[in-house]
Amino acid sequence: MRIPRTTARTVRMACAAALAAAAGSALALDKSGLIFVAADDAPVAPVNSAPGMPGRPDPDTSAVTGVGQARQSIEDSAITTKIKTRLLGTKDLKSTGIHVTTQQGAVEVSGTVPTQQQHDLALKTIRSVEGVTSVNDNLKVSTR
Repeated sequence: MRIPRTTARTVRMACAAALAAAAGSALALDKSGLIFVAADDAPVAPVNSAPGMPGRPDPDTSAVTGVGQARQSIEDSAITTKIKTRLLGTKDLKSTGIHVTTQQGAVEVSGTVPTQQQHDLALKTIRSVEGVTSVNDNLKVSTR
């Protein structure tokens, strides 16, 4: 199949325009249909580097804070996963009704267990996990 010459030319112009636009340049057509690209290469005035002066960008510490928060969140998730794994692997403990959340190493335990012995076993198991700094016990013993 042969593409008409006008269509091929239109496609070439559209491709050139898209590339120039992606590069952040301005386009202009002359009377002959040629595309001219005007790039903005003008030098930018330097930012005043004196401390406390207008125009000096303040250091952005939000990225560092965000990284620290992300790291803490990952550590907390790892602690929660370790606790849940250990609870599931503990013999004579029905752990499906136990809910665990962790924030900065502090673990909150909620839910229900059938006996006081399982309650005590669950707390002992949770406290044995590395990274746990404290345990907030909201675990209930069911009266059924």
